[in-house]
Amino acid sequence: MDQPGTQEGPGPVMSTNASLSIGYVPHGPNLDRPMDRRRFPRYAAMRGLSFDVVSGWENHAAIVLTPAADVTHWVNAMPDRRIVVDLPDAFLEERQGPKQAVRGLAKWVGGESRRPVVSYLRALERLLERADAIVCSTDEQATNISRYNRNVHPILDLHGEFEFVPPTTRQSDRFDIVWEGLTATLPAVRQMVPALRALARSRQLRLHLVTDLEAPKYMNRFVVRRTEEMVADWGIDVRLYQWTIEKLTEVAGSCDLAIVPVNLTDPLAVGKPENRMRIFWRLGLPVIVSASPAHIRAADLAGLGDHVVCSTIEEWEEALVELASSPDLRLELASAGQVAARSVYSDESLALRWDRVINSLKR
Repeated sequence: MDQPGTQEGPGPVMSTNASLSIGYVPHGPNLDRPMDRRRFPRYAAMRGLSFDVVSGWENHAAIVLTPAADVTHWVNAMPDRRIVVDLPDAFLEERQGPKQAVRGLAKWVGGESRRPVVSYLRALERLLERADAIVCSTDEQATNISRYNRNVHPILDLHGEFEFVPPTTRQSDRFDIVWEGLTATLPAVRQMVPALRALARSRQLRLHLVTDLEAPKYMNRFVVRRTEEMVADWGIDVRLYQWTIEKLTEVAGSCDLAIVPVNLTDPLAVGKPENRMRIFWRLGLPVIVSASPAHIRAADLAGLGDHVVCSTIEEWEEALVELASSPDLRLELASAGQVAARSVYSDESLALRWDRVINSLKR
């Protein structure tokens, strides 16, 4: 697969698809979820491409589906309708277990599917086979999806909602670290808390978590949990903030370092793209990450090698100690990351990939 930002062959000619009638099945009802803000709708806004939010295929020649779309319904779309499936998470790599076994039934009970299915994974595979184009996030995902469909396009999130902040060094006796994400991914932070505790024994440390202060635990709707209860036993100075673009930008501006840990034993987590790295690079921060394939690739593209990727608690502790004592190194890493964010990871380079998706619908 090609690297982010590269372009294959001649540039796209968008005017050939200017009259294409496009429908969009959103991830959230108000187009305010990250996927709706950072993927197809943002690309459409960049290109002046009109689309309608839809629940059916009757009135549009092409329809872009998010993971919120009912796969049991859309697999039966009329043959002359062009279907684009945007599948940014590594669902095909997910470890099978009780949760996955009942997903087809749970989505029906929760109203996300019109009918129950014995195997939700097989239903998804059938939709991938039916689709005219598939968008994913990583080369690894694209390789797996290509078993079901040849027209696959790895495209990362468009991050134009985050302004670039020039990297700087802070003068402070305290070392401030920031993490952002969904509360469902907080266990990945918990696993490297021992490294944070070790650093806190030698200097003043504060961890800033920009996330939801309350969030449902099951199916994004059931059993609300308070985030402060999830971090109460971490044994370090933790500050919580409700996630907004403005709050993340503000908090990042008062921090020295960002972290993006993932659970390297969870195939779904390991298969995630480098989007969070790219956000922090735009915000002017150096980033330490877990050694997932996408993170390793991003570090290489930014010229950082394995300097910022960690596989063990010992490596996390070594990286934290080194960067806590070296503001010049932090500035060097942040600057290299932002160069990558402005070039190989630029929104325009990613929009070119969406151009190819739309052009591939012609036939």
